[in-house]
Amino acid sequence: MMISLPPGITANQAAAQNVINGIKSSMNNLGSNLTVAATEVDCSLPATTYTPTWAGGSGPPTSGGGGYFSMPVGGSGGEAEGASNMIQYTVMNQTRYSDVSSIPDVTTVIPILQVNEPQGSYEFQIYGIPLNASWINTYPILPTNITSGRTLEAGDSGAVVISENNANQWGVTVGGTVNILGRNFNVVGIHGTSGIVDMATVYMSLSDAQAITNNAGNVTTLKVFVNNADNIDKVSTDITIEHSNIQISTFQSLVSQLSGLQSASEKQLQEAQNTMNQTQSTAVAEIIIAIVAGGAIVLFLMLYTVRERTKEIGTLKAMGASNVTILGQFLVEGLLLSLIAGVVGIAIGLVGATTLSTMLLPHVTSPFIGNGATSTAISVTLTPELMLVGLGASVLLGTLGTLYPAWRGAKTKPAEAMRYE
Repeated sequence: MMISLPPGITANQAAAQNVINGIKSSMNNLGSNLTVAATEVDCSLPATTYTPTWAGGSGPPTSGGGGYFSMPVGGSGGEAEGASNMIQYTVMNQTRYSDVSSIPDVTTVIPILQVNEPQGSYEFQIYGIPLNASWINTYPILPTNITSGRTLEAGDSGAVVISENNANQWGVTVGGTVNILGRNFNVVGIHGTSGIVDMATVYMSLSDAQAITNNAGNVTTLKVFVNNADNIDKVSTDITIEHSNIQISTFQSLVSQLSGLQSASEKQLQEAQNTMNQTQSTAVAEIIIAIVAGGAIVLFLMLYTVRERTKEIGTLKAMGASNVTILGQFLVEGLLLSLIAGVVGIAIGLVGATTLSTMLLPHVTSPFIGNGATSTAISVTLTPELMLVGLGASVLLGTLGTLYPAWRGAKTKPAEAMRYE
């Protein structure tokens, strides 16, 4: 414990700090997403459903190179969870709905083309986005959970950001090339799953997506952003008046969800900070307990040894052994015992320092929104300096714990020792 807990404190506090940094980053993202979601209206044509190939169906119908976007309906929404139905959105002509941008209180309209492409028993999603500098850094449309490389940038052409699912399926890394519907693309980034739709998604420019899917001038969704959340209903009504065939989706439920997540994140942040503050005080208390327990064990063990060897002490003194000789004998025994115990303790610490620190120290949990939380894993490494200090402390404790029993044995009178039963 003496050699495992000090580096455990450092590892635990580092892990806690990582969790705190992650929570703060998530809170910042939630704040920006909350602001954007509160002003977003999605416009699309009526949709139907189908059973995807990975759920045992035949996949979506195709229109030319593909004209449908799919997302799970019902269930928990992931491939691994086996959602049985997928929404397929029909494409719509972008020019026909260009007047949406001129509706009062509309600040930005971002056309999106999302197409689901079957590939045997595997399906991936093409997500086409206009890479305009005017909005690319303002609205959270592009993936933010980039695990390798970078996200798409304004002006990118012939470049894609693929999901980890796709990277594994196609055996490609950042800097590699993938062939999508007959055209080669450079992989500039890889993103993790969203936790909402676990579909393998490929992000690219809108023009590239339209070209390879034979959907020139077509999109599946218009993401309309309003200047103020209070004007959402008014803008939605105006869009419906102009285009009665369009379906409107707002994100008021998402806003409520994000607000709840933000409150939960603030609570998790406070708990993580409290846990990090408690780690050191807890470790110090446990180390003190270990020191006291170690000294007490040696003390009582040596007291028992002296008592059991009382006749031997009497015999040695009768043969002329001095008090110093008896004292030195027991001190050497206690020192050797502590030295061996110290070496064994170091060996145990080398193997089990991480386990001991995990069991004995308070640790924070890493939150995963929508999937509960899991304890943060730590890895504790012992340094040679710390092992030497631990060995020295063990020998010192053994020596101190042996002093009284050894003194008591040395002071025993030969006559009393010989009569001891």
